[in-house]
Amino acid sequence: MVSTRFTVTPEPMNVLLTNATDIFAGGEDYVLLLARYLAKRGHAVSVSARPGHLLLRKCEQLSIPTVPLAYGDMGRVFAVAGTLRRALKARGITIIHSNANYDRTCAALAAAFAPVRHIAGIHSTHSIQHNITHYLRNRLGTDHFITDAGAGRDVLIREDGIPPSRITTIPIGVENDPADVREAYREKTRAALGIPRGTVVVGNVARLVPFKGHRYLLDAVAQLVRTSPSPPILLLIVGDGELEEDLRAQVAALRIGPFVRFLGFRDDLHELYPAFDVYCHSSVELAAEMFPIAILRALASALPVVCTDVGGIAAMVEEGVSGHLIPPENPHELARRLLDVVGDASVRRSMGAASFTLFERSYHVGTMAERVEAVYLNSLSQHR
Repeated sequence: MVSTRFTVTPEPMNVLLTNATDIFAGGEDYVLLLARYLAKRGHAVSVSARPGHLLLRKCEQLSIPTVPLAYGDMGRVFAVAGTLRRALKARGITIIHSNANYDRTCAALAAAFAPVRHIAGIHSTHSIQHNITHYLRNRLGTDHFITDAGAGRDVLIREDGIPPSRITTIPIGVENDPADVREAYREKTRAALGIPRGTVVVGNVARLVPFKGHRYLLDAVAQLVRTSPSPPILLLIVGDGELEEDLRAQVAALRIGPFVRFLGFRDDLHELYPAFDVYCHSSVELAAEMFPIAILRALASALPVVCTDVGGIAAMVEEGVSGHLIPPENPHELARRLLDVVGDASVRRSMGAASFTLFERSYHVGTMAERVEAVYLNSLSQHR
């Protein structure tokens, strides 16, 4: 990975990052990246997730200490919080940074009346207040909120009544490989997948769930292959989820089987992205999407992007320069904009270069870690 110089804070902290989900997607990737780069900045960092979770296995491979906890059962939330509280004390944790709803509640309870600050990471545009427990957690058990984009901040203020002074927006950051490494991965991956030379590959990395809008993407590809026989295109869909059977049926009904492949969940995204020529994300309007890490990986891979304008996605695309933003649930416009990029290699090159420039300027994980660190330090200073 590209190295980045860091200025280590004069006051190292002891941080526990938590995530209670049972999947590995953007939110879990965020925790892993943040843990690595906070550790690079001189902090003691550990990660808590469900026993056996891929996130913990990845942390162990990187020698990041782990705290397995049986998150998930609402009937045991106080028991889990008690176990978490004991772990905070035993490890001398000063900052606990939660990243999902269940561990957000556990962290608030565990940090109560203890010398530990609770920072809540918000990675979707849903309200986080649905009952009295959430109300108390958000007002009394959380010191500060970090959102990935302004859309999430707006929801916290408008729907959950969180004061703006308690919210900081910090865009997610990712890593990147050098150009020669990406080119090697491109050759390797396209050969392994048997992709003929000259084929323009459109990539999509997302869970197969309704708010990711795959059905509109498939409709767009059907229009695209009917109107653009050359160059040949191939859509690679990376991810798994509840809609896989329905989406495969849609592919069959649209008769676009030769132009679409479902690759399932993949743990080698750094090798897959360079095999794409265009990246496309088709999420629907504020159904949960805020700041997809999948698009950031496309920028870091110097890819043009064609995405729906929902959540905070507009901050990741310079319209007409690095790609195109389109209205959600509009397969005709999606197909039209994809055709503009797919059909012109020079456009793909220039837009890809602009994507990479945007990544370097705004979305490297080192920048994210520095800004998160500042929130931690500010929260600690306010409570001394």
